[in-house]
Amino acid sequence: MSREFLAIAREHWAKYPQMEPQDFAKLAYQSEFGPAHMVQSPDKVLAALLAERKEAGPEPLPPESIGGGLCRFHITQALSTLSELPLIGRMFSLTMVQTEGAEKGLLEKLEQLAALPVPGMAEYLEGWRREGCPPVRHSEAFRNAYDPHYRVLQTRMAGFLPALVPIDRMAREYYAAWLRRGSWGEPLPGESPLAHRHRNGLRPFLAAVDGRCGSGKTGFAKLAEQLIPGSKHVAHMDDCYLPWENRAFNWMKIPAGNMDLDRIREELLLPVHNGTPLTYPPFLPDGPVLDEYGEPIEIDPDDVELILVEGTYSQHPALAGYYDYKIFLTCDREEQTRRLQAREGDDFPTFDRVWRTLEERYFAACGTEEAADLVVDTTGFFD
Repeated sequence: MSREFLAIAREHWAKYPQMEPQDFAKLAYQSEFGPAHMVQSPDKVLAALLAERKEAGPEPLPPESIGGGLCRFHITQALSTLSELPLIGRMFSLTMVQTEGAEKGLLEKLEQLAALPVPGMAEYLEGWRREGCPPVRHSEAFRNAYDPHYRVLQTRMAGFLPALVPIDRMAREYYAAWLRRGSWGEPLPGESPLAHRHRNGLRPFLAAVDGRCGSGKTGFAKLAEQLIPGSKHVAHMDDCYLPWENRAFNWMKIPAGNMDLDRIREELLLPVHNGTPLTYPPFLPDGPVLDEYGEPIEIDPDDVELILVEGTYSQHPALAGYYDYKIFLTCDREEQTRRLQAREGDDFPTFDRVWRTLEERYFAACGTEEAADLVVDTTGFFD
């Protein structure tokens, strides 16, 4: 890890040649502990972002890796005060909570920094160690030369921002429709309150995240749950396998031949569009056969603002037309292999031969990536 950090430090030095020893110390501290020392309320976080945006430049800037799965995300006037900034504020708060570091890790980074030929580096780091390595500001030289405006975020959060923005917009549109409920008029004779709300356009938004195995679909769904306000339900395609006895004899040659697409449509998607409660039993992954399911999941559409369907085959042509927004996640083949080997262990050769092959056939046959509203490449998200 320390050698990786040293390479990152060299990259920053090449980009910012006016860096002084305390700027390297700040880089090491942020890489290890993130923004944990900047505990603030959500309101103060957003207020600071709004104020900083006014002082920043107009052009968008790419995030900069600082190691440890973290990055410096630059605040610029190109960011929307209505969509991106509130999300970035929530990302910053979540990064503060989730980032854990250790003194040992910081000291390893400092040992590497001491070898850099920066004037005064060894003396500064020695004095900083004696002080207990407290949080440190950028040097005046760095601030004058580069006028930094950024927040430390988890790299995956920063990368997923373009995909989270439309999901967040859906939640805000739901809330706006809810505020307009006084203008809906009286229910029709015999019309239920749920049907009345549905007729006036207030139903949960439906989004789907499809993509290559190992690209981060499940992780994205968890982030959406954490970062998007309001009530949500995440439905997993892994809960909708087709029992073995119901599969066609040549199911491996049929795109999504292992999935119960009819059940997904009838029990999940159509009820949302019809304004009726939905009920579906989840598959039990530890069960001996694929027709064993757990207790039914019951969702009242009046209780949620967003339903996110996560998993490969979620955007099959038989289902795609029901969604309000479709996201496709991908990553390059080499990175995908690395992630799958780490995830599957000894089972990777079988997984690669069977499931990755079937998945790619599905993408090719159905044009899933091309039909999505947004494609996000997650190759560099999990350093």
